[in-house]
Amino acid sequence: MALRAVLTLALPAALAGPLYPACYTTCMATCLSAGAAAAGVVPPAGLAGAAACASGCAALCAPSCFADDTTLQLAELPRGSSAVKIGEVQTGKRVWTLQNGQPMPALVVENRRLEGSFGFVELAVVSEGMEVNITITEDHNMPRLRRPHPSASFSEEDLEVVLAKELMLGDMMAIHTPGGVSLGVLAGLRLVQKGVKHVLSTATGSVLANGVLSSTICDGREKVYNRSSWSMTLQQWWAMHAERFAL
Repeated sequence: MALRAVLTLALPAALAGPLYPACYTTCMATCLSAGAAAAGVVPPAGLAGAAACASGCAALCAPSCFADDTTLQLAELPRGSSAVKIGEVQTGKRVWTLQNGQPMPALVVENRRLEGSFGFVELAVVSEGMEVNITITEDHNMPRLRRPHPSASFSEEDLEVVLAKELMLGDMMAIHTPGGVSLGVLAGLRLVQKGVKHVLSTATGSVLANGVLSSTICDGREKVYNRSSWSMTLQQWWAMHAERFAL
C-alpha cells in the first residue's frame, strides 16, 4: 500500500499530458529497481528512497517549464502594476494572457517549483527598440508567427506552435508591452542549464510571461494537437481538459 502511494503520479495527469505517465512510470521503475522489496513491500528505509525517486521523476518528466526569474502580471492588481515573480503566484490566482489579441485573465491551476539540472533556452525578443527576455525549458511549447516578414501585424490565427529548442533567430513572437500587443523579432537565443524550474499551468493553456505570449501546455510534442495553428492547439487542449478544469 505504501509503495502504491509513492508511485502516484507527482503531477496531475490533466496538467502533464499523455506522455507524462509513461515517462514517470519508466523513471520510477528504473529508480526503484535496486530498492524495491519482494511482494511489493518497501521497508522504511526504502520509503524514503521511493519518495526521492518520486520527486526526481516528477522534475525530470515535466517538459514545459519556466525559469525561476520569470515574472507574471496578476489580474487582481491594477493594469501596469509591478510584475510578480513566478514563485510567488499561488494556485487560484489569475494572471494575464492574450485571447483574440486582447489581454484577458487566466486562472492558475498549478504552480510547482522543482529542483534539479534542466536545459533551458534564453530568448531575447525585440520590438520597436524594446527588448524583452524569457527563459523556458527546451521542450516548452511556444507560439511564433508562421511566416515571418517585416510588415507582419499580430493575429493569433497566424501563429504556430514549436518547441523552444526549435526557435530560430529572426522568428517573430507575440509580446505585450505598455504600448499594447505587437510582434517582436527573436534577436537572441542561448542554451543554458539551470537548477530550478517552475511547472505553471493555467486554465486557458497560455500566459504572458515576462510579457511574451507562451503556452502552459505541459505536453512536449504531442501529435494530438494541430501544431500548425496556435488557436487550434489551444482549442484542442481545452476540449481535452474542459471537464477537469470546468472551462
